[in-house]
Amino acid sequence: MKLSTVFAQSAPRPVSLVLFTAAAVLATLGDLLSIRALLALAGVALVGFVLLEFTRIRRPQQIAASLLLLAAVGVGLREGQLWPILSQGVLKTLPFILIFASVGWLRAAAGESPSLLALRRGLGRMQPGHRFTAVNSAAHVLGAGFNLAGMALLTPILDDVDDDPKVGRRMRCAILWGFSTAASWSPFLVGTAVVLASLPGVSWYQMAPYGAFIAFGFLVWATVFDRLTQRRTRSAPRAALEPMPALRGAAGRTLLAILLLFATTLTLIDVAGLRLTTAIALAAPGFGLVWLLLIHGLAGRARIAEVARSVVTSYPGMRTESTLFVAANIFGTAISTALPRDHDTTSALPWAGLSTGVDMLDILLMIWVYLAVCALGFHPIILLVVFTTVADPVALGLPLPMLGGVFMTLWGMGTSVSPLSGTTLFMSQYSKETSFEIAWRWNGLFYTLGAVWLAVAIVILR
Repeated sequence: MKLSTVFAQSAPRPVSLVLFTAAAVLATLGDLLSIRALLALAGVALVGFVLLEFTRIRRPQQIAASLLLLAAVGVGLREGQLWPILSQGVLKTLPFILIFASVGWLRAAAGESPSLLALRRGLGRMQPGHRFTAVNSAAHVLGAGFNLAGMALLTPILDDVDDDPKVGRRMRCAILWGFSTAASWSPFLVGTAVVLASLPGVSWYQMAPYGAFIAFGFLVWATVFDRLTQRRTRSAPRAALEPMPALRGAAGRTLLAILLLFATTLTLIDVAGLRLTTAIALAAPGFGLVWLLLIHGLAGRARIAEVARSVVTSYPGMRTESTLFVAANIFGTAISTALPRDHDTTSALPWAGLSTGVDMLDILLMIWVYLAVCALGFHPIILLVVFTTVADPVALGLPLPMLGGVFMTLWGMGTSVSPLSGTTLFMSQYSKETSFEIAWRWNGLFYTLGAVWLAVAIVILR
């Protein structure tokens, strides 16, 4: 299946394309120039896009978004604050739209890269033994740099292993687990932006070391879990193995590209003082176009223009994410408005005072409850927005940067066990299994047991 079908299940409506593009451009300019009128226009464009595309999203997401919005409207009418709740919730969603609009440029450029194609070919031709770990690590690094496209770049490997269903499942799990673990620290996954918005005053620099430590443990756990649960089978020798120096060279060039992307984005944050989402909105398209120019040269202007058009026309494919984020942020704003200004439920929650009064078993039980709720189809954006609205993260007694790393990790875990998340829905398009089987059977046991590592990490880091 072509990657474009992941982002656009049907032909885009021209009006939807204009509205989403306008929302992204106006939101970027509004934040750069600090002009609220531009942000307001961006919000209007986003609402128009969601309303126009609502009928095209899957029924479960339609139901979830409708329930959140109905609850928010009810609160707004009761409090006499309906318009402020709706408008503020939409404005809070704009930063996330910037990430949705930006990652397509990275996806497109990466898909044209000879180095990435060579890396994928080399991984696919590796002999069994270290291949699971290699694919898992590659999915982690590519996912950290290119978001969902990191998985898409590796899916052609599956064509070479699907003659053995067991091996095919192992490679799919390697891609899934490597990608979802990248959410623990990467600035290019939307969960990071959500966490930063929920923890004002905390920077990505502060959270990333905690998330990277947790992510490393999960990468090790993936290899251990695979060895424990999958009996190794003998495979016929492959006729043409990729020379190891060539594989190393492709991996090195790919890693260099990702490091340059990180450096460009973080420079915009440090030097220009931009927010993470705005920096990504500026860095990703520019980086992608320069990368395409280096690949194709001036003689390939027609191909570059064709790729750029494909990126822009894929924007309406962000309809599901946009709708859920708008609904969740409006609902969170409604909850915040309904609560007294001095209200904080943290002290009454079972995880209050994690730094002193809660042991590892309590933490583990809380993680399992969270995973169970996500497995029912609730997107982590809903849980995180509601939690940070009704509770004061400071009162948990944990360093906020560490809490941010934990939240980012939980985001990746939650999207993996949810049968309605973009991660599982994506992989289901490259599998015979449904997203429910992928979320519950493939990922469920892995993360249920892996939660022990997260609980241990919290105890160690606190």
